[in-house]
Amino acid sequence: MGGSFNYYHSTNEGYNSFYTNIQIGKVIKDNTVVGIILSYSTNNISSATNKLRQYSAGIFYRKYKSLGKDFYLFGELDASYQYSKNVLTFFQNATQAYNANSSSGTINLIPGISYAVCKGLQIELSMPNLANISYYHIKTIDSELPPGTVSQKRNTFSANASLNSNLLNNFGIGFKFLLGK
Repeated sequence: MGGSFNYYHSTNEGYNSFYTNIQIGKVIKDNTVVGIILSYSTNNISSATNKLRQYSAGIFYRKYKSLGKDFYLFGELDASYQYSKNVLTFFQNATQAYNANSSSGTINLIPGISYAVCKGLQIELSMPNLANISYYHIKTIDSELPPGTVSQKRNTFSANASLNSNLLNNFGIGFKFLLGK
């Protein structure tokens, strides 16, 4: 079990953001963990009255290889589905608004190194988004935009790998509680 939590607030920009992610897994055999991933995020920008809500659910498979004396190399493969709703009002006291729903699916490969502090707790250093494949769909569901503004409907597919000189800037530090089999 592991996760993350992030909150950001800026009075000058009128911006608030909240993100939480939790992973719950079970050791199914030596050095192998499977589980689920759940996340929720919200972003609000008061200057444009923009509200974005995102929900995500997925599964992961993680394999560990011993490097000796409580150190492990791991590789995690995860797949998730994300749904989001965006409501944007362009001008205060006007009826110019944009409402859109989007959905996406992603597959990620995340390598890392972990240290077993004790039997059920590991501290880890990971490289999020080393490689991923994603599909994204967005569609305007209701729009009161100025005349001539086109509603959007778009599908996007992408595949990415992050093997560049800035790779060391992308490390994540975290921990995992491991539930025994």
